[in-house]
Amino acid sequence: MSAEPNEKAPNSSSTSGAGNGGSEDVVTLNVDPNTLTAADLYDKEKYDLETMDNKLVYQLLQTSPAGLTQAEATARVDK
Repeated sequence: MSAEPNEKAPNSSSTSGAGNGGSEDVVTLNVDPNTLTAADLYDKEKYDLETMDNKLVYQLLQTSPAGLTQAEATARVDK
């Protein structure tokens, strides 16, 4: 079950920003990224990263468009 570009990804929810004084929709994951494995991320039935909204992908991978800082990268390698 992969998400189409205009649909919500599995395990995600969205709320309108209008009630919060904004005009953007806020999309969040309903999963703890710390419990994901590499196998989960490669399973397109669970998370099709190619069709998910970019904001969800960044949230899922716990990063941003700017990437990781050196400290964040080092901490991940040390895990």
